[in-house]
Amino acid sequence: MSRVSSASRLSALLFCLAALTACGRDASKVASAAAEPSGTTPTTASPLLQTTAATRPGAFGDTLADSITIQRADRGRLMGREDAMWVVMISDFQCPYCKQWHDSSMANLKRDYIDGGKIRLAYLHLPLSIHRHAKAQAEASMCAAVQNKFWEYADALFREQRAFQPIDNPTAKLDDIGRELKLDMPGFSRCRTSNAIRMLVENDERQATQARVQSTPSFLVGEFLVQGALPYKDFRKAIDTALAVAKSRRTR
Repeated sequence: MSRVSSASRLSALLFCLAALTACGRDASKVASAAAEPSGTTPTTASPLLQTTAATRPGAFGDTLADSITIQRADRGRLMGREDAMWVVMISDFQCPYCKQWHDSSMANLKRDYIDGGKIRLAYLHLPLSIHRHAKAQAEASMCAAVQNKFWEYADALFREQRAFQPIDNPTAKLDDIGRELKLDMPGFSRCRTSNAIRMLVENDERQATQARVQSTPSFLVGEFLVQGALPYKDFRKAIDTALAVAKSRRTR
């Protein structure tokens, strides 16, 4: 199957689903952007900080502590073998569709593709302005990533999504999750006030914009941009198509 044919089949599969299964910046743009080729080639370097201002000396300050924080946070949100095909998840912890996808598909994705060495998963933040605590949650999760607890913290944020809705200040709830996960709480608190973490999340938002992402959840699956909380059986088809395209490129 040719790469063009694969992309056309993938687009036809996902086009109708995306607009109804995502939290959007602009709902009118969601379906038209779904499942089109991203024009990028999977690499073994992190797709999150690669070729961005965040990787340049002095980007978030000149201190060694800032540099270590950035590197640890970035590594902490990656899961899977370094030589596997990238899948980048662009998500918002307060988006109900992101929770829907997480609850229905995350464990299956880990079992079927990550643990088997087929894909490497990364998390990119797109905290939407319509969700008042999403940015604070994103920053807290990256501070958990510094302590190598990003995925556990993300699980807890989705589990507690409804509990955040009525509160005005999320700090106590974010700290409760940190204590539940046995984080170093003084370090976690210092990290959450760090300019490096704040700017790292802002850099994620810029990266999402550059990738033409308009809604959450969205996924960069190999060479394709897929948007919406697709049923797992359809998401598998997207991954399998991208894996086949990647394999065909390697064998040329």
